[in-house]
Amino acid sequence: MAAAAMSPMAQAVDFKLGDTNLTLGGYIKVDAMYSRFSEGSVAQGSARDFYAPGAIPVSGAAGGSSSYFDMHAKETRLFLKTDTLVEGYKLGSYLEMDFIVNPGAGNERVTNAYNIGLRRAYLTIDNWLIGQDWSTFQNLVALPETLDFVAFPTDGTPFVRQPLVRYTAGGFDVSVENPETTVTTGTGTQNTTDQNTIPDASARYRFEAGGGQFSIASVVRQLKQDGAGSDVGYGLSLAGKIPVGRDDIRFTVSGGDGIGRYIAINTVNDAAVDASGDLEAFSAYAAYIAYRHVWSDKWRSTATVSMLRADHDVALTSDAVTKSVNSASLNLLYSPVPKITVGVEYRRAEREVESGADGSLDRLQVAAKYAF
Repeated sequence: MAAAAMSPMAQAVDFKLGDTNLTLGGYIKVDAMYSRFSEGSVAQGSARDFYAPGAIPVSGAAGGSSSYFDMHAKETRLFLKTDTLVEGYKLGSYLEMDFIVNPGAGNERVTNAYNIGLRRAYLTIDNWLIGQDWSTFQNLVALPETLDFVAFPTDGTPFVRQPLVRYTAGGFDVSVENPETTVTTGTGTQNTTDQNTIPDASARYRFEAGGGQFSIASVVRQLKQDGAGSDVGYGLSLAGKIPVGRDDIRFTVSGGDGIGRYIAINTVNDAAVDASGDLEAFSAYAAYIAYRHVWSDKWRSTATVSMLRADHDVALTSDAVTKSVNSASLNLLYSPVPKITVGVEYRRAEREVESGADGSLDRLQVAAKYAF
């Protein structure tokens, strides 16, 4: 989870092996969710395990409204962190896994067993990080404290973990990251290409002002599909966390052309192929704001509102692609002791496609988590 109260690192176990410091930790988390989709049915899977805005059915889908109750422990997470000083160099590594990013063919009939999936895996040498981590285009400090697996308003923020090489100097971060282009076909479906010839480039500046923590990030990327040439994608993101007494306000605002893969878990794509057979990038914008209120040392709540907007040329994509998403959530969390958090969260989300068809999701989620 995003906030310190929900972070496994705050409860991890440290020990030493030779000259290496090791930190082992994680958490056990169990979720129970009641979900109602206003238009059409949704198969068991990620769209019912966490908030996936692009999976909300819209009017015209067969079957009318549908409701489901689901329980799982797939979000359970494990990590191992090491630090070593070798000949004056600070060496480190980090490995993090869970059971929800790649659940495989697990079933709910008998065993409810799921695959372990890689989240992050990297090594560090002084100011260098090499491996798979969160994109430099994101700011994790600004993420709200929520019960949903994605841990923030999915439709309103950048969200990418991928292989990268990053250099940090003070508040500056620069990186080259794994490229991938997602193209919307003429029927509105997604074509994911792996034909890029140069990596994505990202830069971020982190700073403090007035007691708050802020960042400005950018990304520039090549969009490429064989037979359709290439285009340039670029985006900016401003994020921050502002204390208000014991409470705080957190926000992120992002936008650009050809950055669909980077925001809202790729609810909209990067580009389409125009009448001349060339790639044409789409504009997309996403934002959220969250207010976290501390009721007492053991009780707290977070309220969020978020949005996604995309500007498509429907002559290239059809009118079945997502035009906008809006959502809001409110939770109440209780930590009887520092290692335990239980809570309840309500979320309302609405999705509209370019044709004007729309649909909504109402979800009530209850969760219990033990960090170790």
